[in-house]
Amino acid sequence: PCLTTPPRPLPDDVLTKDAGECVICLEELLQGDTIARLARLPCLCIYHKSCIDSWFEVNRSCPEHPSD
Repeated sequence: PCLTTPPRPLPDDVLTKDAGECVICLEELLQGDTIARLARLPCLCIYHKSCIDSWFEVNRSCPEHPSD
């Protein structure tokens, strides 16, 4: 689970294979999408880069583990 003090996204990355759904926008994470992962272990939750950037403008915790 994530820690709630504030997660720090890792640098941008490009997805090399499909990876399920972005829980912020609910769209599929597809090969070639620009993504970011949260840098707190063991979480490493994955999101579209633009989604997590927007999320952190108004929130300070992981979208999937807000109370951990």
